[in-house]
Amino acid sequence: NEMYVAYDHGANILTAVGLRTALDRATEVIGIDPAMTFEEKLTELKNGGWIGATEHDILDVITNAGNAAAHRGWSPSKEDVGKLLTAMEAFLHRAFIVGQDALAIKANIPPKPKRKNATKGKP
Repeated sequence: NEMYVAYDHGANILTAVGLRTALDRATEVIGIDPAMTFEEKLTELKNGGWIGATEHDILDVITNAGNAAAHRGWSPSKEDVGKLLTAMEAFLHRAFIVGQDALAIKANIPPKPKRKNATKGKP
């Protein structure tokens, strides 16, 4: 909520730091060790199947933007921080809402019928 307040008030540095914090918290909820570096966390997300290569690179940009804002006083433009916000929302939505909902449907899908003749390749 605080990140959105910062965004709505044009506090782009705070928004960028908030995005990095939201990513940090999301990885912890997923079960990734909070003591890991952001680079390690992104690798764990990728290796764990939570994200692919492209989303890894996108989340790396969010991390680097937050680092630059927090440690170097970088102030992204309203347009840039809006794009980062959209990317973070997409990750969170897929990882925690849509993905979980879709996976829950698995239990409702009937299994594929098994062949009556167990010999492979014969009708």
